[in-house]
Amino acid sequence: MSTSSHISVEDFYAFHTIDRELFARLVIDLRRDPGYSMLSLALFLWFNNIGFPDVVVKLRSLPDVVVDVVGEEATIILRYLETGTLLPPTAQPNALENLIPTIRGLMDSRLTFQFLQEQRIRVLNGVSQFMEDVCSRAFVDIVQRLAVIREREAASTSVGHQPFVMPTNFGVRPLLVPPMAPTVPPRYVIVPDPIAPQMGTVPMNESLAAQQERTMFMTFSRGYPVSEAEVRDYFTRNYGDCIDNFHMEEVEATQQALYARVVYRTPAMVTAILAGRGYVRFVINGKHVRVGRWVSQNRT
Repeated sequence: MSTSSHISVEDFYAFHTIDRELFARLVIDLRRDPGYSMLSLALFLWFNNIGFPDVVVKLRSLPDVVVDVVGEEATIILRYLETGTLLPPTAQPNALENLIPTIRGLMDSRLTFQFLQEQRIRVLNGVSQFMEDVCSRAFVDIVQRLAVIREREAASTSVGHQPFVMPTNFGVRPLLVPPMAPTVPPRYVIVPDPIAPQMGTVPMNESLAAQQERTMFMTFSRGYPVSEAEVRDYFTRNYGDCIDNFHMEEVEATQQALYARVVYRTPAMVTAILAGRGYVRFVINGKHVRVGRWVSQNRT
């Protein structure tokens, strides 16, 4: 029998651990613009979602100097996407490509100016979706922490700091952090349900840690709802009767669930599905589903 439960903020943060690490490096360690840094993560996530190499994962093992360069190059791409006229009309077709050599190298030279030019609206829509579904939720606490850091720095000097505002050209509402109040608009605040079961019923002979070894976190694309029945049917057809419990995000009847947690019958199933990767993507009835290992850990 299935069990529905609230997907906690900790679950969501854990699934996006690598994305959160990169965002923190950009805005806290490297002091880059938080608005464009968040958009850069959305851009990289969308590129990876359509089949480009995973820049976020590759940057994890690279030094800050490379991460800083990639942040600068991503800003160049974003500004082109915003305006469509970053380069003069007389510029050579590969002029933009010459401005982003590091990103192109991380993407195995597959990203071209022609692609950005021809798919500009598609890229804009994709970045907007990942801003809405992932970045504006996964980085909330980091933005708040940054605001506190900036406030303390301003208090120790004679010069105050200005609030930073999320660029809005991508169809995303502004994310404003006031200089005197390290908060974000209520729309972006995610409050975990303190009474929601975190893992469902754990058998008495199994520890919570052991159950986590057979649990995966699943995310769905906004506008493409996936039901529990569809997920169960897909995995039953491809892997047999492998699902023990299914925990879908609780939403109103008119809303779409964007996340779910799946508990398989054995840890071996998780290993088989991932096959050594951090996460995998499935297409269930024409809808993309992203699946990764669920890790429970406290976030600050």
